[in-house]
Amino acid sequence: MTPTLVHHFLTQSAARTPDSAALVTHDPGGVRLGYAQVADAAAAVTAQLASLGVAKGDRVAILAHNGLEWIAAWFGALAAGAIAVPLNTAADPHSLVHYVTDAGARVLLHGPRFDRVLNAARPLLADVAIHPVRPERGAVHPARAASAGEPEAKDPAAIIYTSGSTGRPRGAVLTHGNIVANVRSIVSYLELTPADRTLVLLPFYYVYGLSLLHMTFAAGGTVVVENRFQYPNVALDTLERERCTGVAGVPSTYAILMNRSTFADRLARGELTSLAWATQAGGGMSPALTRQVMSAIAPRRLVVMYGATEASARLSYVPPAELPECVGSIGRAIPGVELTVRRPDGAPCDVDEVGELFARGANIMQGYWHDPDETARVLGPHGYRTGDLARQDAAGRFWLVGRARDMLKVGGHRVAAREIEDAILEHPAVHECAVIGLPDELLGDRLRAFVVPKTPGALDANALGQFLKERLPTYKIPGDIDLRDALPKNESGKIMKEALRAEVAG
Repeated sequence: MTPTLVHHFLTQSAARTPDSAALVTHDPGGVRLGYAQVADAAAAVTAQLASLGVAKGDRVAILAHNGLEWIAAWFGALAAGAIAVPLNTAADPHSLVHYVTDAGARVLLHGPRFDRVLNAARPLLADVAIHPVRPERGAVHPARAASAGEPEAKDPAAIIYTSGSTGRPRGAVLTHGNIVANVRSIVSYLELTPADRTLVLLPFYYVYGLSLLHMTFAAGGTVVVENRFQYPNVALDTLERERCTGVAGVPSTYAILMNRSTFADRLARGELTSLAWATQAGGGMSPALTRQVMSAIAPRRLVVMYGATEASARLSYVPPAELPECVGSIGRAIPGVELTVRRPDGAPCDVDEVGELFARGANIMQGYWHDPDETARVLGPHGYRTGDLARQDAAGRFWLVGRARDMLKVGGHRVAAREIEDAILEHPAVHECAVIGLPDELLGDRLRAFVVPKTPGALDANALGQFLKERLPTYKIPGDIDLRDALPKNESGKIMKEALRAEVAG
C-alpha cells in the first residue's frame, strides 16, 4: 500500500517486516528496536495524547533529543491527528516559550535532560500540558491505539520553524501530503532499499534531519542515531561498527569530517567498507570542499542537494554521475518538482541569466503559521519564491549565485558573498568562513570576512588577502579579515550570519 500519511512510513514498514531493525541509538541506555517495537512505542504516545484530550488539529510540541522518545512522540502525535511542532533542543526558556505560544500548542511532550529550561519556561506556559514522552513499548498495538481522528493528506502534519540563519524564524505549515510527496521522491532518486542503514548526525527537529528519518523508515531501512558528533571519530566508530550505508550532513559536517577527523584516513586505509553514499544539503558547500569529499569517498556516491524547510526538505539534487563536471551546481529538480528562474516582473530568464529561483510541487508548504503577509510574499502564481538568486545553464542544471539578502553593493558593484566565501575556502589552511557586508557611506557595503583556520596559527590575514588577489577583482576582496577559533552556528550546523552582524553592530 502506498503511504498517504506521514505515520504510514512507520506503520506500513511495521506491518511488512515487524522484526526488521528500525532504530539503533548509542546514548546511555541506547536501544536496538525492530519496527513493531517502534510502532508500539508510537502507539503508546497516541494513547497518551488521547488521555490528555488532544483533538484533531491540536498542536503538540516536541522537545527531545534524537532517539526513541522523539520518534515515538512524532509519529504518535501524527497518528492522533495532531499537528506536531518540533522544538530546537538548544532553545533557551524565552525562545521555547515563544515557539510554543506562537504555535498555540496544547501539549508539550519532552524527553529527559530538559529540566532546567522547562522549569524556567513552565510559569509562562500555564495553559500548556507539559508531560514526559511515555513510549512504553509493547503496551498497545498501533491498530488499537486511541486516536482523535485520522487525518487526511491535505491536513497539516507539522509546523516546522525555519532555522533563522538568515532572519527571523517562521513556522512553515507542512501537510501530510507535502511530506509524503517529498519523501517518495527522495527514496526514488537515492535508490534506497531495506538494506540501507542511515547514520543520523543531524537533529530531527531540523527538516533535513527529519527527512533522514522519513526516507529510511519509508524504505524499511535502519536509522542509526549518533548524538556525539562533537567527537567526530566516535561517530565514525559507530558508522563502522553498525555497518552504516549512508551518512548525511551540512557543509560544516563535511568540513569537520575532512579537517578534524580521521574520515579520509580511514577511507584511504580501506575501512568504512559499508559506506555506499553520502548526502549534503543545508547550504551551499564550496567547490573546494566538495572536491575533497568526492575524492575521499570515491567510488562511493556523493549526492549534493538543495532545499528549504518550506519545501518539506528537498528541491533539487545533482545526479552523482554528473557531479564531477558541475561541481558548484545544485543540479536538477527532484522528481515531482519544477524549478524556474525568473526576472523581477515574473518572466522566465534566458539561459545563464541570473534571476530569482521559484519552485512548484506537491511538497511546497501550505504557508507560514499565522503570517498571511509573509505567506503571500513567498507563495504566488509562479510557486514558492526561494529568495535565492540563480541561473540555469544550457544543460538544464541550476547554479546558485547567492541569497538575495547576501547580494552586497560595493562601490557600485553587485557582489555575491558566496563567491567570496568559495574563493576563501580554496585556501588549503581554511576550515570555514562567512562574509557579510557592513554599512559604509562611501562603498555601500564594506566587506568583512570571518575565517576559521584548520589549525590555530596556520593562517595569516595578510597572506590570505594576497591569495585572494589572484582569484578575485580588488573590489571583491574583504577589507577586514577576522581570524576566529569558531563561527556561531545553530544546532543543525548552519553558520548564523545574523549573529555575526549583531556582534559587529553591537
